[in-house]
Amino acid sequence: MISLTFANALRENQHEVLERWLRDCHGHVAEDFEQMLGTPMGHAIAITLLGLAVELMGSEEYQRPQILHRARQAAQDDAYRRTAVGFCLADLVTNACSFRAALEETIFNHVLPGSAEQIEELRHAVMALGSFGDCLVAGEIAGYFAYRQFSEKDEGDGRAT
Repeated sequence: MISLTFANALRENQHEVLERWLRDCHGHVAEDFEQMLGTPMGHAIAITLLGLAVELMGSEEYQRPQILHRARQAAQDDAYRRTAVGFCLADLVTNACSFRAALEETIFNHVLPGSAEQIEELRHAVMALGSFGDCLVAGEIAGYFAYRQFSEKDEGDGRAT
């Protein structure tokens, strides 16, 4: 297990994670994309991913690959939908990076390691969140290209997209 302390810090400070995420996206993504992030649709994926990050922090090592797979799939599905309504790859990837940064900043803001053991737990937590963020970025890219491939196939069939 990485740490229940870190899992609890994220769980208890969900509002802070969301605020940091939206603040970090501000000015770095298209205005219409930023507006969508503030809607229930935008928050829904953030709440899902936050739940997976909390689960990851409290998981045993053998559980982590499955949790990371679920995070990648959630990001991919979301990116597919967002690409379908016209959002670009840069905005999708920036969103994923901003979300990971918000998770890390919230942990740093609420957990101060006092012993060598706690510092080691923090190192493991940051590494796990790095892997989590990598899965989000991979999912966003995969979802973007999956939609592009789908829409190009439809164009090749003569159907309007």
